Amino acid sequence: SLSVSMQPWQDEALYFRLMYKSTFRLPTFNDLYYYRLGNRNLRPEKADEYNVGITWSKSGLSVFDYISVTLDGYYNDVTDKIVAFPTTYAWKMANYGKVHAAGVDATLAATVSLTEKIRLIMSGGYTWQKAIDLTDSDAKNYKDQLPYTPLHSGNASAIVETPWVNVGYSAVGVGKRYYLSQNIPENEIEGYLEHTMSLSHEFALGGCRLLLQFEIINLTDEQYDVIKYYPMPGRSWRLTGTFKF
Repeated sequence: SLSVSMQPWQDEALYFRLMYKSTFRLPTFNDLYYYRLGNRNLRPEKADEYNVGITWSKSGLSVFDYISVTLDGYYNDVTDKIVAFPTTYAWKMANYGKVHAAGVDATLAATVSLTEKIRLIMSGGYTWQKAIDLTDSDAKNYKDQLPYTPLHSGNASAIVETPWVNVGYSAVGVGKRYYLSQNIPENEIEGYLEHTMSLSHEFALGGCRLLLQFEIINLTDEQYDVIKYYPMPGRSWRLTGTFKF
């Protein structure tokens, strides 16, 4: 691998970066031999990876106590990509002979002081990824998106920190995907957006601390599948405690 990072101005937290990486990945023991899922004929995965990115952060900017932005673009040329491929009754590991993957990752994080004792922390991310199969130009799935690889995905969260209780909200979104190699309507899985709300507070107990957190997961009771025919749970509640000593 080779990476270069450049900071044009010493007093500005702005960085430009370039990266090239050549990787070689052997199949794992489970990839090869796990019951039903394993494939003893798997070939090692080889890839040439390229990335260009920018990172910028600043403290004390206008209304923001802190703000950070990252933007990355990447391109991967992969041979014999190892993927978990669904079959009728079970998943099976398989090689995709030639895959090109291009994408963009963007993140944003910021902190705002609403009052002297109340602070808002925000963060978010977005990914666009086009991963296509170029193994066989005569195949019906030539240049189609790989199974279970969404073109669009992202997340966002906000936490209001107060002396009494911290209130949090987060959302995770995934666009439509395909559960088989051909990108046709019959193979499509709908996208989803899952919301979570949380309340937390840390208590001082002598020289120890107790963190209690209550969460409502999948707040809108969204019905969705991550894997075809395996629906995810609806709305649920969770209470967790962390004791530090």
